[in-house]
Amino acid sequence: MLRSTLRISSLLLACFCFLAGIGFSQVTFPGSGVGPIPDGPSTSCPTAGSPLDVTFNVTGISGPPSNISVSMTFSPAHTWAGDVRAVLIAPNGTNFVIFGQTGLTTATGFGDSSDLAGPYSFNDAATGNWWAEAQARTGSEALTAGSYRTSQLGGSGSTGAVTNLNPAFASIPTSNGTWTLRFTDHCSGDTGTVSAASLTLTPGVTPKAKNVDFNGDGKSDFVIGRAVTVPFAPGSENRLRFESVRERLKYDTEHPVDLLSPNANVIDWWIATQTTFNVNVWRFGNADTDFLTPGDFDGDLKADVAVWRPGAPGSAQYIVLRSSDLTVQTFNFGQTGDDPTLVGDYDGDGKADPAVFRCPPGPGPAGQCYFFYLDRVANPSGVVTYVPWGYGTNFDLFAAPGDYDGDGKNDFCFQTTHPNFPGQGLFVLLRSSDLAAEYIPWGLNNDFIIPGDYDGDGKSDFCVRRTVSGTHRYYILTRTGGGTGASYIQFGLTGDQSVPGDYDGDGKTDIATYRPGSGGNNGTFWIAPSGGGAVQLFPWGIAGDYPVANWQVH
Repeated sequence: MLRSTLRISSLLLACFCFLAGIGFSQVTFPGSGVGPIPDGPSTSCPTAGSPLDVTFNVTGISGPPSNISVSMTFSPAHTWAGDVRAVLIAPNGTNFVIFGQTGLTTATGFGDSSDLAGPYSFNDAATGNWWAEAQARTGSEALTAGSYRTSQLGGSGSTGAVTNLNPAFASIPTSNGTWTLRFTDHCSGDTGTVSAASLTLTPGVTPKAKNVDFNGDGKSDFVIGRAVTVPFAPGSENRLRFESVRERLKYDTEHPVDLLSPNANVIDWWIATQTTFNVNVWRFGNADTDFLTPGDFDGDLKADVAVWRPGAPGSAQYIVLRSSDLTVQTFNFGQTGDDPTLVGDYDGDGKADPAVFRCPPGPGPAGQCYFFYLDRVANPSGVVTYVPWGYGTNFDLFAAPGDYDGDGKNDFCFQTTHPNFPGQGLFVLLRSSDLAAEYIPWGLNNDFIIPGDYDGDGKSDFCVRRTVSGTHRYYILTRTGGGTGASYIQFGLTGDQSVPGDYDGDGKTDIATYRPGSGGNNGTFWIAPSGGGAVQLFPWGIAGDYPVANWQVH
């Protein structure tokens, strides 16, 4: 098995190298509108003159930048550096002083008398100190070209201390739009010209909606799906009863879906949101056929009510009720037998993309497996991207969805049997950031996969669950090498369903389980907060309900 996987890895690197290097590459945008800086209006300094606005048209970076560098050149040089202030302004109006009134330590005065020439680059990785360099120059010298930290604005009590550029723009909603580098002169008599400027941005990881967070408050909500036979009688037969995707796929392979069932069960989504404590009910989907796939397809940081309906190639489809505008969006994608719970952000635009994992049906024969996804950034026309990864059947290779390298894009990963240790599990990962393969031995080959980021570092971790003596045991391996090790977290009983999510909003996946209702008792969510503290209980649902947070458990 391992030899086959290695062969496929080599083939992939040869055929799909065009996917590499599209993670956090920086982009440089040239400035327009360079020219002379209007002179200050007065010798009563500092008094600002009219601004010179150099602009940068930024495209292709939907979220905030992770790193910023701004460069400028003055030719002819601007005499008396202490006259000039440079401020960077984001499209939403967020602004930050690059430097200003260099050398001025009082409320009024002239500041440093050396000249500005350049080129100068300002970023948080630089080692140059702008004020120290200015103090080292005389009035007939220009500050040395090079890279510098941004500095505190001069004025009363100022020391020109270094400042941090990146955090100032870390919370802007998008980098796209017009950025402005504004130059003003604050004292008359000395002038100069900005002859060139550029802005270099490194894309950050676009924020993603939490699992089953339907109101966008950063916390997973309590959601159940209920099969209801029209009109209104609880359905006795439906496919919303499996504890994992692997069980559902096996059942579907052995019991082909009847897409023409005349007694179709509809699905009622009962959503109890946190923070606002609202209850909403949506009737959406078919419990006889559909998979629940509540990704954030419209990128508004809220989960969408969504299902995947199997069918022949060209007729299988994702059906999405968009939370942003309550319109229904469909994607014809996949075919009967696919695992459609691989929905995630594969192109880094902050939106969930349709995606499936396809292996030959079990019990055999084995064959090539593929990940298929819709890259709506690189292929807006709808061309499907496919990645061959894995060799087996849907009875022995199980997808493990997640972003394991933290580049903001889903990776390609599955769990299988370790080739050298029968019964042991092996995760086989292809990273989206560099197309490098990893082989991670973890757990047993029949452990359930419980996806999530358990340490809050922005990377999916490897978590498996097994049942021993009637109790559930969770084993976690974080991407930093931490986790439970050979010990385990015991939480839940036989018959409970794992419902991973960030229920306390701390950025870490919580161990959580849903105990189904029985008789006259309600179902109950049991949450073990990642930050510690008392176990949280939330009664929700009745016998036969399905906890939607379970949708990617394999």
